[in-house]
Amino acid sequence: MRKNVVILGGGPGGLVAANILAKEAGDKLNITLVDKSPYHTFLPSLLWVMTGHRDPSDIKRPLRLLERKGVRFINDVVSAIDPEKSLVRLGGGEELRYDYLIVALGSQPRPDKLPGAEKSCAPWTEEGAIKCREKLRGFKGGTILVGPYSWPYKCPPAPFEVAFMVSYILEQRGIRGRARIGVFHQWKQPMEPFGPVMASSFKRFMDQYGIEFIGGVEVERIDDKSLVTKDGDRISADLPIVVPPHEPPDPVASSALASKETGGYMLVDKQTLRHPEYGNVFGVGDVIAPTLGIGMAGVFAHFQAEFVASQIIDEVKGAFMGEHYNMSGVCVLDMGYVGAAVYCDFSGKITGKAEFPDCVMLGGMRMFRAVKLAFEKYWLSRWF
Repeated sequence: MRKNVVILGGGPGGLVAANILAKEAGDKLNITLVDKSPYHTFLPSLLWVMTGHRDPSDIKRPLRLLERKGVRFINDVVSAIDPEKSLVRLGGGEELRYDYLIVALGSQPRPDKLPGAEKSCAPWTEEGAIKCREKLRGFKGGTILVGPYSWPYKCPPAPFEVAFMVSYILEQRGIRGRARIGVFHQWKQPMEPFGPVMASSFKRFMDQYGIEFIGGVEVERIDDKSLVTKDGDRISADLPIVVPPHEPPDPVASSALASKETGGYMLVDKQTLRHPEYGNVFGVGDVIAPTLGIGMAGVFAHFQAEFVASQIIDEVKGAFMGEHYNMSGVCVLDMGYVGAAVYCDFSGKITGKAEFPDCVMLGGMRMFRAVKLAFEKYWLSRWF
């Protein structure tokens, strides 16, 4: 008898899990994926929407295409998760019963909870990326500051990458000398939670590109041409690019799956990615990142989804040599003419054996920019 697998979220984690389950055990599973959007969006390329290299339609694919692979797709919101009854309720009224549940609902950017957000932009959403493109188009000179309202947020290095991109655009226009560009952060050093190697590496690149770092900044609100901190200080910013606060998805935060220690993000066993009480419920991606103590990034969702799918396939097939839990991540940065790459092994951090991940950074080579372009093309063709 077929088992029912329900996957919540069509981001990188849900997409990879659905593909692998359908390919390896499609004859033994009924697979349903639910997402409030009809499209999968390749979120790293929102930065290229900001720079004009991409239009939003270039980085989207219809999730309905998964039905060609035997995955049922439902375009609806998740209203409630009841792990006691192994049941998911949807906004349209449908109820989905499951033998296995994969929660890949991510984290939710909330620009509406950033005071003064209308005076800034941030390419963490499609609307924000387009708004930044328009603001950069009209920029003639002044101070541009990039940074987060709060931590955690999607892709920890992204504010630095945005600053590098903006610097390159202004250099192309011949007005870089008229601009002061900086990154502000709650951290005292660039990439502080990733260890001293990352902090020194990022500081070196920022110095090379003439980008300032302003640490220990907690923003309270955005005023006209300034950031107001919680200490009452004002920091001049003609163009503030402020990452909005991120929150756990409501269906998780309001369910028995939530962890109070992480403010409502999902609780999982760090070794199996199963919920400690509900063993048939798995979490992948941003929704479990605070529990694991790592950053939010699609690469983690990808590897975690492979691992979770392997466990389910092993149980329904009887034996399956699938993917080991890969606790590492790679991030490639576009710095304009060149690129950089960061590799971090989080195994020690996740298991509590190390304070920081083991990271290395390579940069200053055009090859890495080509790698990032190639990966976008691979991703959008591989999974659809």
